[in-house]
Amino acid sequence: MTIRGNEWRVILDGPATLMDIRRAMAAGRWPREKLQAHQERRLRWLLNHAYQNVPLYRALYDEAGFRPEQFRTLADLNRVPMLTKTRVRSVATEGCLARGTDPSRCYEVRTSGSTGAPLRILLSRHDDWWQRVTAWRILFEDGYRLTDRTLQIDSTPARQFAVQRLGVARKQWLSTGDSPETWMAALQQYRPHVLVATASVLHLLAENLLSKGIAAHSPRLVVSDDESLTPATRGLVSRVLGRDPVDVYGLCEVSNFAWQCEERDGHHLSADSHVVEVLAAPGETGPLVVTALGMTGMPFIRYETGDVAVAEDRPCKCGRNLPRLRQLFGRAVDSVMLPSGRRLLWPFFYHFFNRYTGLRRWRVLQDEPNRLCVEVVGMDGEVNALANALREALPEPMAVNAIPVSDIVLRPREKVRMVISRVGGSIAGAS
Repeated sequence: MTIRGNEWRVILDGPATLMDIRRAMAAGRWPREKLQAHQERRLRWLLNHAYQNVPLYRALYDEAGFRPEQFRTLADLNRVPMLTKTRVRSVATEGCLARGTDPSRCYEVRTSGSTGAPLRILLSRHDDWWQRVTAWRILFEDGYRLTDRTLQIDSTPARQFAVQRLGVARKQWLSTGDSPETWMAALQQYRPHVLVATASVLHLLAENLLSKGIAAHSPRLVVSDDESLTPATRGLVSRVLGRDPVDVYGLCEVSNFAWQCEERDGHHLSADSHVVEVLAAPGETGPLVVTALGMTGMPFIRYETGDVAVAEDRPCKCGRNLPRLRQLFGRAVDSVMLPSGRRLLWPFFYHFFNRYTGLRRWRVLQDEPNRLCVEVVGMDGEVNALANALREALPEPMAVNAIPVSDIVLRPREKVRMVISRVGGSIAGAS
């Protein structure tokens, strides 16, 4: 087996990486005051670094009249201008990089582009390492072991490192474009300890195993990422695979940072590595904004994710002192604009459609105000009754048209979105 120079570096960095993962896990037990002091200290440094070295932030902060020294504590966060995807796209990628970061030596990733053009992200060696540490930390929190075999079903191939070829943290990758039969065969033959996939892939895998009467191999850990995990999918996967899936949330821009512990009660936030804000009063739905405290080559500071969530004040029974999200709804656009201007989030539709046992799949589309189109799979003879029932259940009057379809087909790398609205508006007042 040939080991390339950069792979030797990964192998040699292994013990230090494990120590960093353990330190991150220990931070979850820090007192809240210590966590906050750590965030403030790190963010003060990062703001100065970005302003001095990244053209994007120099221009953004100068336009807003902001200077890094204006930030002292987390109470000053609202003084820091927010970074939008539109702003990142408006600047050449090199303008988003810190001085001294060589683009040719960066690892490139791209967002899925589900809400517009994809973003091109260049990760310096340090940022790439930091993202891997933050992602691995979450797996270890939920019981991952380096001796585990992982089966990952994803839209793009997972990188293979020399340590994996040597038998440490082994992983087999399958594409979301492969057939469910291919996934089932790999599950039975590879017999992974850990299964990682999107919620929709897990649902389809479990659905096919159930319909074919296959007694599936049960991984010790099932991880759902990249899409909203509905109660129906959780229940189906738990029943068929024998494991309650762990829901993990993150963005390729800033790595994973929200995750479920063994209690499955909301999502913990990795406060030692990220500052996460919900721009709403406690208990209310608001936009999710995140700062990656460890990314220095292409920093993301107060980055508008485009997702919405509800913060949680109650401590978790697991004993960790990390802040939490009570609910994570995903994209702000995964909601319907009501005539009053309020947003109706996708869980309303999930609970409505869940009453129809013959309904296999559904999707709500809104292309114009006051009108919804619903694609349904598996209810050819009852679509009119379903449309009428939905019309009556909506909190405000809207026209509803239901269309039977044979399937809801996704483009390559497209995320499953049960509600798609192309009608603008604020998420404030969402219900």
